[in-house]
Amino acid sequence: MHFGDQAAYPANSSLNHKIDLHLITDGVHHLLEHLQPAFRERVEHVATSPSHPFMLGFEAQDHLASRLQDNYDLYAYFEDDLIVNDPLFFYKIKYFADHIGNNSIVLPQRFERMSIPAKIGKLYIDGSLTEEELQQIYIYPAASLEINDYFFGSLSFEAPRNPHAGCFVLTHGQLTHWVAQPWWLDRDCSFMSPLESAATLGLLKTFCLYKPSFSIAGWLEVQHWGTSFLGLMAPGKCNSKNLNE
Repeated sequence: MHFGDQAAYPANSSLNHKIDLHLITDGVHHLLEHLQPAFRERVEHVATSPSHPFMLGFEAQDHLASRLQDNYDLYAYFEDDLIVNDPLFFYKIKYFADHIGNNSIVLPQRFERMSIPAKIGKLYIDGSLTEEELQQIYIYPAASLEINDYFFGSLSFEAPRNPHAGCFVLTHGQLTHWVAQPWWLDRDCSFMSPLESAATLGLLKTFCLYKPSFSIAGWLEVQHWGTSFLGLMAPGKCNSKNLNE
């Protein structure tokens, strides 16, 4: 607010994104009618016909590829229970791609937040999978890496032992490369379930995947709605000495 005339003026104009929001559904089972009218007007509803509701993510992949001719800077896939709070979220992903190249993808760390004050304010939920689970997926070997930046400082990234993030954001070149692979839209569901496979398995077959190291997990993160993972934590398993948030 400007105190001289007690008026409010726009801010962050240089950080604005132009985002087209497309909601992929089976055409029947959705909650569009419950959205506020102002938001509903911003969303393009794309009705598809998946072979099973759990296969909807592959329909979303197909729709992303259909928009390659529009030449967007970034193409994003998000499950419907994720919340982006960081205004620099997409800038950071583009920053990573510009520094590391199109063969590598950075995914956010997912977290859940307690709705009431508690010992754990934020829990990162994508911890290591078991060795048996890791052997079921294709992981391109990727060494940990660091980016030294005058603004962010030293940033460390690692090949995650749990590659799932429920989302991905690709450059135009990255999506074009993925679509050209023989396994594109093979609808392989061998990673966990069709939901996780649609979000993660195709990326694993195509790119080197990275997430921020847990020491800087908050550099790129996305909130998982609710507290379903918090409820899975065994009592007494919170090591408060290692909690930074």
